[in-house]
Amino acid sequence: MMKKSIAAIMTVFALAACAPDQANTNQAENAPVAAQQVPHDAAAWTAENSQVIFLSSKINKQLNSITEQSSFTTSTARLDKEGNFTMNVDLSSVKTNIDIRDQRLKDWVFEIAQFPQAEISGKLDPNAVNMLEVGESLHLKQPLSLNIHGQKLDIEADLSVQRNSADSISVNTLAPVLLDVKKMDMVQGVAKLVEVMGLSSIVEQVPVSFSAEFKRSAE
Repeated sequence: MMKKSIAAIMTVFALAACAPDQANTNQAENAPVAAQQVPHDAAAWTAENSQVIFLSSKINKQLNSITEQSSFTTSTARLDKEGNFTMNVDLSSVKTNIDIRDQRLKDWVFEIAQFPQAEISGKLDPNAVNMLEVGESLHLKQPLSLNIHGQKLDIEADLSVQRNSADSISVNTLAPVLLDVKKMDMVQGVAKLVEVMGLSSIVEQVPVSFSAEFKRSAE
């Protein structure tokens, strides 16, 4: 009997020696995750197919106003290491959810056979963007140049820039940018729309909003 008891005690000690230290195991499981390393060196930022939305308001013969939302589904945008910003919007990607209206905008208003793209460009402070920590944001009153339909216009965008992660930032307009049909030399095309749709008029000021997620690259 004494030998069996001694053997049992030795077995317990052996198992205890081989078992992991529960306190250490719990401590490892509860250890905080290392803080995310956020690079602040010069970098390029690119975005594909940003959300570009515009509103159009039409007045019918009864003088009732109807506002509709449309968008462009294809675009590219880039902020290079020196802070040069360029964005190209494919005007043939316009989407109003009515096919015949899409085609009329392409042919009559944008005249994509001659003017297939709109280009926005400007100069930003790259350090202001690159030095953002995760969760931090900037508010920018950003002057930009818009080249559309053979016209070059100076515009200003009210922008929010926020760093979402080490390699991602989001950029959004805080208020729509108002574009004028006359300044873009699109009056004749809009007049055709008014006539074929049997309207009283289409408002010449067009609010445009922008939203995108930019990815960081070292190139």
